[in-house]
Amino acid sequence: MCMDNWSELPCDILEHLTSFLPVQDYHRFSAVCRNWRMVAKQKRYSPIQQIPWLALGTEGNKRKFYNLLEDRHYYLNVPNLRDKVLCGSSYGWLFTLDRKLKFRMVNPLTRECYDLPTPPPFLEGDLGMYEQDVPRFLEAESDDEETHEFLRRFFEESQRVLVVKSIFDYDPSTRPDFTVVILYGDDDTPAFWRPGENAWTDITGLPRALHDIAFFYGKVYAVQRPMDNNHSAIYTFEVGTDPKATKVELQVPRHGNPNYAIEDRYRNFSVNYLVVFDGKLHLVERFIERTGHRLTTEFVVHELDLEGNNYSTRQHINGHTIFLGGSAPVVINPCQFPHCMKDAIYFTDLEFGHKELYGAEDLGIYDMISKSITPYYPREVFHHTLAAPIWFTPNPW
Repeated sequence: MCMDNWSELPCDILEHLTSFLPVQDYHRFSAVCRNWRMVAKQKRYSPIQQIPWLALGTEGNKRKFYNLLEDRHYYLNVPNLRDKVLCGSSYGWLFTLDRKLKFRMVNPLTRECYDLPTPPPFLEGDLGMYEQDVPRFLEAESDDEETHEFLRRFFEESQRVLVVKSIFDYDPSTRPDFTVVILYGDDDTPAFWRPGENAWTDITGLPRALHDIAFFYGKVYAVQRPMDNNHSAIYTFEVGTDPKATKVELQVPRHGNPNYAIEDRYRNFSVNYLVVFDGKLHLVERFIERTGHRLTTEFVVHELDLEGNNYSTRQHINGHTIFLGGSAPVVINPCQFPHCMKDAIYFTDLEFGHKELYGAEDLGIYDMISKSITPYYPREVFHHTLAAPIWFTPNPW
């Protein structure tokens, strides 16, 4: 078939082709001609899975993103992302928090934005984290410059840890009955919200010190930090009226280096993630050493048998690629993206405060087969007092 004018290709063929394009090529497709732009706007076909971008800090008035597929940066002028803390990412939406504790969900590519209720206060005492207190302390004139600086840093740090994780059960672009679950406060307390509700609902029956949350077959699962017995306890609950969590009769002992201290963030420590792939829930342990620099050394993946209350430690992840960090985990099939490393975990740095000596430099690719780590992004000193980079899956649909 010879085409003298590619703009005259049948619309059904063009529409089908758009479903195979990564987001950056989708936009290039729409710029070819008027007819192709009209086809792109129809969005009739679901797109292929997208490789996450790395959401970085603000430069000038724009938010900086790194495209792993093309090894290049994009600078997006999205006012609702300017100088905001990124406290989660799920289905192509970013969760943001500003200094006045305005909590929002933003799609950077479609510019859609929704206000969420203010996160629950979690600090006790005279400096309770209430919305009306924040501007008063940030903007107050003070003869005591040291006190004023302390208060400014206090609220910046509180802003950073107020919400530490945010996830959806469904993409809000496709289902209006979605649910948001967050972990908030020093103790990583879970709460949920659904459209039409005015406040967050806490979950009863859960311990303090949770590490991660995940949706799995209509339920929410939460994993606790390794405690004194060096085991990670798992809990589950359903979103609804008077939600109450129950403990799963399954505990996974900590693996890896036995010298890792239990949650001592000034020495060696570990972090737990919950990841779903191959129809199974998995517990992923991340081991980190802190010797001036804070660098990841190892990942261990366990497949959980929730019915049999058992687990098995995996030496590989069936060729999948997992993206881990402060966002909801993303799992892709490298057959669609051959340049991505198979049986590998792409990870970002953890959250950090203004007292850190180094910036967000703990980024890399962990090879499950060779147990080695290679970089995917330059370990630049990334001094941003509010948040570390997180994964963001572009979603212009």
